[in-house]
Amino acid sequence: MTNDQIASFFRDTKVHIYGNAGLREPQIGGYHAIHQHFEESREPCYVQLPVGSGKTGLIGITPFGLADGRVLVVTPNLTIRDTVQRELDISSPNCFYLRRGVFVPSKGPFISELKTGANLHDCDNAHIVVANIQQFSGANNRWYEKFPRDYFKLVLVDEGHHNVAETWRRLFEYFSDALVVSFTATPLRSDGQKIAGTRVYNFTYTQSMLMGFISPIDALHVTPQSITFTAEGRTNTYSLDEVLAMRDRDWFSRGIALSEVCNRGIVQAAVSKLAEVRRLGSPRQIIAAACSIRHATQVAALFHEYGLRAEVLHSDQDEDTQKGVKASLESGVLDVIVQVQMLGEGFDLGSLVIAAVFRPYRSLSPYIQFVGRILRLANPSNPSSPGNHVYLISHVGLNDERWWTDFTNFDREDQQFVSEYLTATDATIVDDGAGPRLTLRAFMRVLNETVDKYVQKGFLKEVNQQMVFEILDTIRNKGFDPLEFGLTEEVMMRRLQLTAAAEREVAPFQAPVQPQRQKEALRIRAQQDARSIADTVLNRLDLRHGGRELIRVFGQRGGGNTNVSILIPMALGAQNKRMGVESGGGRDAASIEQFQAGLDAAADVVDELTALVRGKLKKDGPENGGEV
Repeated sequence: MTNDQIASFFRDTKVHIYGNAGLREPQIGGYHAIHQHFEESREPCYVQLPVGSGKTGLIGITPFGLADGRVLVVTPNLTIRDTVQRELDISSPNCFYLRRGVFVPSKGPFISELKTGANLHDCDNAHIVVANIQQFSGANNRWYEKFPRDYFKLVLVDEGHHNVAETWRRLFEYFSDALVVSFTATPLRSDGQKIAGTRVYNFTYTQSMLMGFISPIDALHVTPQSITFTAEGRTNTYSLDEVLAMRDRDWFSRGIALSEVCNRGIVQAAVSKLAEVRRLGSPRQIIAAACSIRHATQVAALFHEYGLRAEVLHSDQDEDTQKGVKASLESGVLDVIVQVQMLGEGFDLGSLVIAAVFRPYRSLSPYIQFVGRILRLANPSNPSSPGNHVYLISHVGLNDERWWTDFTNFDREDQQFVSEYLTATDATIVDDGAGPRLTLRAFMRVLNETVDKYVQKGFLKEVNQQMVFEILDTIRNKGFDPLEFGLTEEVMMRRLQLTAAAEREVAPFQAPVQPQRQKEALRIRAQQDARSIADTVLNRLDLRHGGRELIRVFGQRGGGNTNVSILIPMALGAQNKRMGVESGGGRDAASIEQFQAGLDAAADVVDELTALVRGKLKKDGPENGGEV
C-alpha cells in the first residue's frame, strides 16, 4: 500500500467516536484535543492519562481523520508492544474497534510488528507498524536503511516520558516530516529531562478514580513508637519524632530499607491487608519493590515465614526463569512477587492489589510508576466493588511518605508543581556489594522497633459538590439518566465520601512466626547470601564473574570453572564453618540459631575470602613465576 492509499483509509473510514457510549471520556477528550492541536500546529504534543484509563484505545483511534499516511507506534518494551498489537488486531473478535463500537473493520487497519523475521514487505502491507524502541537502536540500524524518511506520516509514542532519550530523538529526526503524539501517565522523568512536546490533554487520577476507571487507593505507613539501632558503634533508642527528623538522610533511609526488623513490620502490614481484601472474594496478590537481589531474597523469606508463597524476580535471572516466575504470578500460584526494578511499564495484572515498598525512592516519577502496577481494576465489571480498593504499604523511615503526599497533589493544574521534580534523580539505592563500600556489613543495624499503629491515608482527601456535578454530567453525556440507576446528588455524595478516606490510625498486626517456617526462610537467605558474598569478593578484586582466573589457583569447585561458580562453594563452606555444621548435608540438621549465625557472618566471610583469593593470585602471579 502507498501512503496515499493509507491516508485515504484513515480519512474516509466512518468511525463512531463523538457520542460513542462505548468509549471512555478520556479517549474522546484526548482524540478531540490531539486533532484540535494539529489544526493549528505541527509541533509534537502529548496526552497525560493514568494507567488503566484507556490509553491503548486512544492510540488506536488517533490516526482516523489525522494520519496522512502510514502510522508508526513506538513502545519502550516488548510487553507494551504486544499489548498494542493484541488490542488493535482486527482479526480478533475481541478487537478494540469492535468491542467499543468504533467501526466494523473489513479493510483495515492492518498491523505489522517489527520483530525477528519481519521485513519491509510486512510494513508495506500495513496501515500501522508497531515496534519497541530497541528496533531503532544501534549505529548501523537496518530499519533506517530500509525505510525512506517519508515512510511514516504519524508517530505515536506509548509511555511518552521516554521520548527525550537519544534513541528517540534520532527516530524523530529521521522521520522529521511525521506528526508526533506521545501518551504518558506522568510527564516527570527520573533523569531530570522534560518530556518533549506540548501537553494538549490531561485526565487526572482523581477523575479516573471517581469514574471507576482505576482503583481507589490508600497508603498505609508503618509508624513505630520508637526504634533502637546501632551506628558507628553506638546504640540508642529514638522516638517517632526523632525518626521523622532523621529520615531524609540517605544513610538512615537506606538502613531502614535493609533492616530485617523494619522489613518485618512492612510484611506484617501487607499480610494483614491481603487477608482483609481476600475476605471480599477473588484471589489477590502483593507486589513488592526491593533494593537489590540480596534484599529481595530477605523480603521474600519474611513473607514465607507468614505462610505466603513468594518468589523473587530480577534481571540477573535467565529468560526462562523470569518467564516461569511471571507465569506463576499470573496463574495465581504466587501470593507475592518481590521484584528488583522489574515488572514496570506495561505489566498489567488486576489481581495485584497491594504494593509493598521496601526501598527509598529518590524521585516522584519511579514511585508513581510502581504505584501504577496496582491501579488496574481487579473487578472491572463492577468498578464500585470494595474488592477494587488497593493499598500502598511502606515504613515512615523510608521517607517515601513525601512522594505519597506529592502523588495526591499530582492532579493540580500547577505546572510549577511539576517543574519542581524535573531536576530530581532516582539514584541507585543499594546493590549486592558492587558499590563503593564493597561490603555486606551494614552501617546501621536496627535492633528493635515498637510499632503501636499504622497510619492510613486516602488518595482522595476531600469530596465536594463540584465532583458530584462532574460525574453526573458525564453520565448524562453518555446518554443515560443517572436517576435510572438511583444516582441522585445525595447518593453520589455518600458514595464518594466512602471512597475519600480521611487519615486515620489503624491497629498494627503482629503475629508470632512458626519456628519451622523461620528456619526454612533463613536457609533460603543463607543460600542467596553465598552468591552475594561471591559477587562482592569478585567486585573487590576487579575480577569478571565469568572469568577463569580462579580455576588456576583453586581448581574446580562444585563442578564449575568460572570465577563465580568456584567462589560460591567456597562461600558456602565458609558459612558452614560459622554455622558449626559439616559440608555436604550438615545444613539439614542446622537450627535457627545456626542459620542466623551464618547470615550474621556475611561481612566477615567476604573479608576472609577476599584476603585468601588476593593472596593466592599474588603468590601464583607472573612476578612469582606463575601464569596469568
